[in-house]
Amino acid sequence: MPRQPDHARAAAPSPLERWLIALAALAAWSIVPPYLGPLVGLDLDVPATVEVVDHVLPGLCAIAAALVALAAARRGETDSIRLLAALGVCTLAGLFQTVSHATLVFNAGGPLQPVDAVVLHASPGPLLLALSLWLLLRPPNADPVT
Repeated sequence: MPRQPDHARAAAPSPLERWLIALAALAAWSIVPPYLGPLVGLDLDVPATVEVVDHVLPGLCAIAAALVALAAARRGETDSIRLLAALGVCTLAGLFQTVSHATLVFNAGGPLQPVDAVVLHASPGPLLLALSLWLLLRPPNADPVT
């Protein structure tokens, strides 16, 4: 079996980098539900301005922060303040999305809040919160599980 050049092995992302890419993708997904829901028949009666505040703004902040954390990780700064702050922003964005959907979840099943639409709408926030909090609280210089 031929040996790979050193630069090919160095280009492979570390487990932390892969998790940060997943975090950025999840942050992007957290923006989608209000716009995907009506297309697949899972509509909620929520004003567009509320959707921007509850999904788009925290999602964009989390994407930017995840990319900042990814850049720091690629530079080898896995225990830097920059990476820690970026993960903190992702955690706060996930917390905001989770809390802002609490009343929607508590009222799920009502005529204006069908359960399937509520699940689509409310699930990205807790997932974003859990993943970013897990990455934030990991031991310094420890790669997350692959």
